[in-house]
Formats: sequence, structure tokens, C-alpha cells
Amino acid sequence: MKPFFHKNITQALWLLLLGMLSACTTDNESGLNGQLLFQNQPLASAQVEIYLKADKDRSVQPFVVVTTDTEGRYSISLPEGHYFVIGKKRESTDEGRTHMLMAESPANPHQVFEVMTQVPSFNLREMGREGLPMADASTGVSGQITYQGEPAARAFVYIYTETTTGLVGPSYGEAIQTDKDGSFSINLPAGRYSLVARKRADGSRSGALSPGDLNVHYPGNPVEVRSGERLALDDFSLVEVDAKVHAQRQVDGIFVKTDTMLHGQVVDSDGQLVSDVYVFAYLDSRMVGKPVHMSAPTSGDGQFSLFLSDGGTYYIGARSAFGGPLEPGEWVGTFDGEPDHRVTITRGASDDLGSIIVKEFW
Repeated sequence: MKPFFHKNITQALWLLLLGMLSACTTDNESGLNGQLLFQNQPLASAQVEIYLKADKDRSVQPFVVVTTDTEGRYSISLPEGHYFVIGKKRESTDEGRTHMLMAESPANPHQVFEVMTQVPSFNLREMGREGLPMADASTGVSGQITYQGEPAARAFVYIYTETTTGLVGPSYGEAIQTDKDGSFSINLPAGRYSLVARKRADGSRSGALSPGDLNVHYPGNPVEVRSGERLALDDFSLVEVDAKVHAQRQVDGIFVKTDTMLHGQVVDSDGQLVSDVYVFAYLDSRMVGKPVHMSAPTSGDGQFSLFLSDGGTYYIGARSAFGGPLEPGEWVGTFDGEPDHRVTITRGASDDLGSIIVKEFW
């Protein structure tokens, strides 16, 4: 009986193995397929991320990632279960702006059972505009930017809701770029705003101003916009950043070296070093508006040195740009050694903060 028993067990195992192999053939393959769109057109070379749960955040890695083909289509082999589908694509515009597209499948979650499951096609949308006050189509401001008496095309106009921030840092929303005759128009909810116009020599929309760049605060700041009113502003003219004034501000300002310093490195969530990121020190735990101190951008090894004017308590953040609203594709993060991102340092000390983790803003 013993040989017969082993023989039957062996045959059963082979039958089970054959059944498993049969289930893995393409005829019985399980998973998800579908198509990503942007403005109702197929979106090629976009990422499709699959998650196992809905309450994901930036720290959660996708279960699997694939890329769409030239027709925006994708196909992913998956075991049976429930999955959440997200589409993403990062690209650059002709103006050098980072263009981030993203959307979740409206039909999430999708159940996979035995065969390939069709995910209904869905459109990705440009990110970076959500979470703002709802603008009224009949309310806002318009005007014209000039330089030396001529229209200033492709200048950026920033709208600020705070008047105590020095008119740098996060603004109302996405910066508005003037058209070829220097004109701009933006819808806004009713409220009080301050406007700044800038035109950098390299055409970028954010970052430190340099000699030769153009800058101006609207002389009538702050302006009050009433509901249902389209406020026509007086023209305001850009002024070139003076090289001598700029140099003196660099000496006297936030980059000046002192004997009180915080240092460390900036990394991404995978521990990879990140260059060209500024580290900021604020006195306010909200970390909004103008920082009191700022480092030079991180080097290729992710290292930073943040010089402080005195000892005390500071709140530390990091960002790859400054002077405007967060842009999709920027790196942003905070010092997380304390829950409120706080650092206390004594005068004359040089303290190591270790690693500050930054993540891409979507």
C-alpha cells in the first residue's frame, strides 16, 4: 500500500502543477487593461500606477507600474483582488515649465477575477490648481505690464493674499503670464490682493531674481476686488534689478555666513541625494511667507549649509524654488526631527540635521 500511496500523491502533485501552469497561460491571464487620455486624446508614455488601498499617500509605493503605448493603452497582469488605478505623466512645455498630469480612475476600485478586466478610459488633468478658493467667472482683475514704455510679453504676474510676507513665497495660485501685448486677466474670489510682476532673463516663473531680471510691485497694492467686479488696473512698468543693490543684499541678506549654522543633506524618499534644493528657516511654525534665512541650493551631493543670524527656535523647510506658488514637479519637504519641524540651536553652534526628505509636488 505504501508505494501505491506515494504514486498517487506524486500524480496529484503533477496534476496540481499542470493546473497552475494552465491557469497562468495568456488565455486565462487576469489583470487590468485600459487607456489614458488627456483632453480626450490618447496619452502616450504615461505611467499607470496600481495601488492596493485607497488611503494611500506619498509615502506609499505602488504595487506595480507600467507605461502606456503610443495609443495610450496599457495592460497589467495581476492576481485576483481589488485595485486602485492612477495615471500620471510629467513633461515640459515649450516655455520650460514642468507640466504634471494626474487622475484617479473614476471607477476605483477595480475587481480582478480570472480574466483581464477592462478599465473605462479616463482623462488626466493638469495638477497644481486644486485646493484653491473657488474663483468667480465675473470677478477678478486685468491690466497690462510694460517695460520702458513697451508691452512686456511673457512676464509673470503673481497674486498674493497676504500683505505681510514681503510678496514672496506662496501666492494665491498659479502665476499668470502676460500675452504678446503685455495684458493679463485672472478670475478671483472677492477679497484683497497684492500683485507683483516679474520677468526673468531665463524665462522661468520662479526662483531668485538676478541682475538683469525685471521686477515691480503694483503701486496700488493692496487692491480690493468686489463680487461681480472685473477690476481694471492701471498699467505698471517693470524695473531692472540693479547689480549693485543685488550684490549688497546678498552680503547683508539671507546668504551671509555666520558662526551659527545648521547643515545636513537633502534626499528623496528612496534615500537618493537631491541637488538644487533650498533649505529655509522660519520663525513661524506655519512656514508661510518670507523665510528669515535661506541656504544656497544643495550641491550635487545634496549637502546644505543654513547660516543663522542668532541662536533660537526655527522651523525648517526645503523647496527647489521660491518666490511664487508651488509648481508641479518641484521638490518640497520639511525637517521631521520634531513633529512641528522645529529646531532649537544655541548661538555659535553648528548642528547637523541629518537628512531632510523631499518629495515631488503634484
